Amino acid sequence: MTAPRVVVAGGGLAAVRTVQALRDLGHGGEVVMLSAESELPYDRPPLSKDHLLGNLSPESLLLLPGSDYAKLGIELRLDSEVVALDAGTHTVTLADGTALPYDRLVVATGARARTLPVFAGRPRASPLRTAHDSRRLAAVIASGGPVAVVGGGFIGLEVAAAARTRGCAVTVIEAQAAPLIGAVGPEVAAWLREEHEDRKVAFRCGTTVTGAGDAPGGGERLALADGSTVDADAVVVGVGVARDTGWLAAAGLVVEGGLVCDVDGRTNLPDVFGAGDVVCRRTARGAVPIGHWTAAGDSALRAAYAVLGLDPPPPTDDGFFWSDQYDLHLRFTGRFEADAEFAVVEGGLDAGSFVAHYRSAGRTTGVLAVNNPRGFLRHRIAVRDHS
Repeated sequence: MTAPRVVVAGGGLAAVRTVQALRDLGHGGEVVMLSAESELPYDRPPLSKDHLLGNLSPESLLLLPGSDYAKLGIELRLDSEVVALDAGTHTVTLADGTALPYDRLVVATGARARTLPVFAGRPRASPLRTAHDSRRLAAVIASGGPVAVVGGGFIGLEVAAAARTRGCAVTVIEAQAAPLIGAVGPEVAAWLREEHEDRKVAFRCGTTVTGAGDAPGGGERLALADGSTVDADAVVVGVGVARDTGWLAAAGLVVEGGLVCDVDGRTNLPDVFGAGDVVCRRTARGAVPIGHWTAAGDSALRAAYAVLGLDPPPPTDDGFFWSDQYDLHLRFTGRFEADAEFAVVEGGLDAGSFVAHYRSAGRTTGVLAVNNPRGFLRHRIAVRDHS
């Protein structure tokens, strides 16, 4: 029997890990990878850190050297955005009208950065999602120009840290009462804000951007809901991501914020699977997105097993993610619940090195560590074993 032709729609981490896993698992059939971008697939986490600071060569950013795709027998097609799927005829259609057949399809199209209508037509205001975005922002940071960050999430704070490291004036504008308060709780949010303020980052919390225009002398002037203004040479919009699911829903796939899959990446349609950021899984808390870097890689591996009809290993995703800001190395596992009680179990916030637990309904649901990798590993194992 001829090995199935596998088409992978996407050009990010999940897509690359899927095609690698297919070959590692012994798949000898055709594998075609369709990336919407014009650049070789690259890693995204460094875009807001080392790449932004110019500490990485272009080659170091790549997920695989270009020659490796040919060595693996992967047909990589750049500038090939998938815009339609016909599950009945097992074909996908590209933006240029090309139709490609598949025997198995893996949707790994990731997510795109959300935009805000107030920044329409403002070229100095952009998200930080692509290597192009990072290069453009890096040029402003290298010049030392002022930077405004709209959204105090992980990306926003990492950008703020990178810009301050290069001596830029930085203002973070956050709609919530504190940065990251919905992800790490009020105690850590307040501590992180203080850490950034100690390094001269200015915060405007509890307000939003209501207007954008040219600043006197050049740059961008942002009008805020509290009546104040912020001038900057570059504006980074970090207000979350969205998943393009319209063409998936039109094909009959179940979508709910993302492509709904089971734990092994199976969708409601035969021969169609999902991996990475585009995927949501049904849980007792509703449809939950895959989320972070390690989870995307794990989902790609499991999808490859499912594509080949093999039994996957037990799931390893425990909610792990990390963030590096200045000399602060944050590591988190589990999940943060809105009603969670926060308790430091090693070190202390004032010491700049600690391990903390989040407890909800009588059990530890999450662990956060800062500058304490050994403590994090111990508590991560303990939480995983008792989850």
